[in-house]
Amino acid sequence: MTTPRKTKAPASTEGIAKNPLALVAGGVALGAVIGALIPRPQQEKDLLAPVGKRIAEGATAAAAAAREAGKAEIDAILPQRDAAKEQIGKIIGSAFTAAKDAASTKADA
Repeated sequence: MTTPRKTKAPASTEGIAKNPLALVAGGVALGAVIGALIPRPQQEKDLLAPVGKRIAEGATAAAAAAREAGKAEIDAILPQRDAAKEQIGKIIGSAFTAAKDAASTKADA
């Protein structure tokens, strides 16, 4: 009586089964390379040029809006920070004055 042999999957198949995202990433990279090597027809350029310009203009506008919103947020935070610094300075000054007055009162006694 013979025992059935266990067959092992090749290492590449086993690796793909363990990490399918690597296969997808490799396929995307290969597709990008092939796409870059294939020349684009003039009709494709004519049809997609306005779309590319609109996308670029939209991205530029979005970046400018984000930058302005960030500046406004920082400007809203900074006055609060300056007010807090001023308040802390007043508290430290008051504490210093109180300690000095207490020391001079103790010296007079």
